[in-house]
Amino acid sequence: MSRALTRQIGQIRAALLAGDPQAALARIEDLVRTATRHGVDAGTRQALEPALAELRDLAQASLSGAQQAADQVRAIIQAARSLQTYDALGRRTVTATRAASPQRF
Repeated sequence: MSRALTRQIGQIRAALLAGDPQAALARIEDLVRTATRHGVDAGTRQALEPALAELRDLAQASLSGAQQAADQVRAIIQAARSLQTYDALGRRTVTATRAASPQRF
């Protein structure tokens, strides 16, 4: 595998591990342009396939983690919107709160 492809795969991996999807996408587009421009022979293809499989696994793990974080934020907001407290006489009161909707991150 050429040094350019190896460097680009390393940059994609670093962007995925850093949680920067825009940078990862930009590096993937660079990789595609490089591969299209120079072509991919059989030896390079065999070397690329495991590296791309690893990148695919990292991207899937990143997506899964982001979805879990979003689910946790939703649960926290739902809990915050319906706080249950007790007054001095022991009566339960439910206080609805207006939490801002979560934004994409």
